[in-house]
Amino acid sequence: MLLLRFFDARGFVVQAGLMTEFALSLSGTLRRHAMAASALAVLGAAWWWQLAALQHARDLVWLALTAFSVLSGFAALGWLRPARVGITAPQAMMLLGTLGMLGGLTLDVHHAGLAAIASMFTARAPDFLAVARLHLEWLPAMHLGMLAGGLGALAWLRRVRPGCRRQFCARFLQNIACSGWMMLGMVAGVILYYRLAAWFGSAGVPAMLGGMIGGMVWGMVVSVSIYRVYIGLRA
Repeated sequence: MLLLRFFDARGFVVQAGLMTEFALSLSGTLRRHAMAASALAVLGAAWWWQLAALQHARDLVWLALTAFSVLSGFAALGWLRPARVGITAPQAMMLLGTLGMLGGLTLDVHHAGLAAIASMFTARAPDFLAVARLHLEWLPAMHLGMLAGGLGALAWLRRVRPGCRRQFCARFLQNIACSGWMMLGMVAGVILYYRLAAWFGSAGVPAMLGGMIGGMVWGMVVSVSIYRVYIGLRA
């Protein structure tokens, strides 16, 4: 009996060691491919919402456009801010900002359905200021969630990577600047996607969601680009 217990305990230790080794290997893989992992996480979250709102087969084109917008945006961020080790500040902010944005959107849709909000955006789509006003009026929790996610990235990066304080979006004011550009990008993305609807189909909820998330990514690209130009002029 004691011998059986010994072998059971030994097997448990071996299994625990294998699980720990797997976890460490997975963690190392994610650190080496942080940009790809972040991009796929953001795209996966966007697709989950778009698929839930999908009504017609022709709306699948918005999922393809969203994939192009998100992946090309993350590629641009990777070029502008190459990662030395692990995730960069803009990538972390995009990841947590997207999760916060969609979490806030979950609260906003209880007051007005996504279809109703999309219809209002369709009516005002050519007017940037009108669409921005609708964003703030009907999607307040979404914007607060995105802002909270960005600030969460700030706190997380300061804890796990002290050297990240020197990076853009790792300081408070820079973080707020990034959030501002991401919000502008969401509005611009919705307007662009609705203009594309003339070629690709109806501008419904999948188009609105794709425009917001794709625009948010490219808003970050614009923000980082401006900072890189500013650093270059100071050098």
